[in-house]
Amino acid sequence: MPSFETLPAFQPFILFSTLLALKMGAVAVMTALARSRSKVVVNPEDVPVNPGSHPESSDAPATLRAKRAHLNDVENIPVFLVLALVFTMTGCSATAGWAYFGAYFVARTLHTTFYLRAVQPWRTATFALGQLTQLGIIVQLLIKAL
Repeated sequence: MPSFETLPAFQPFILFSTLLALKMGAVAVMTALARSRSKVVVNPEDVPVNPGSHPESSDAPATLRAKRAHLNDVENIPVFLVLALVFTMTGCSATAGWAYFGAYFVARTLHTTFYLRAVQPWRTATFALGQLTQLGIIVQLLIKAL
């Protein structure tokens, strides 16, 4: 059995998995920045580490939007990572890996951008593109399995 590094889709898997992890981290930072700009914290103990802030029972609207964008990533990207790992481990082609993984990364990055900026219908369209990309991977895996 070949080593993981020699599998055809290894490079696109490593590249886009890493970029998706960085993107998720960036959205977490954007959430913190939105909270800092709003000067609203939900935990009273956070006031001393957020100068000028005050506690409220709910985050500010911009913070809530960033949190929802992050939650959407948390709900969707892990499934993709599992599918991409299985795709890579089954020896699927590098070309397909570059296409699927790249398309998913672009779709998720645009989805986050459109989510944070409240841009419809593009947010929904890029979400659908990401889901269709995953469906393509699933079909490829089912064909390989059968």
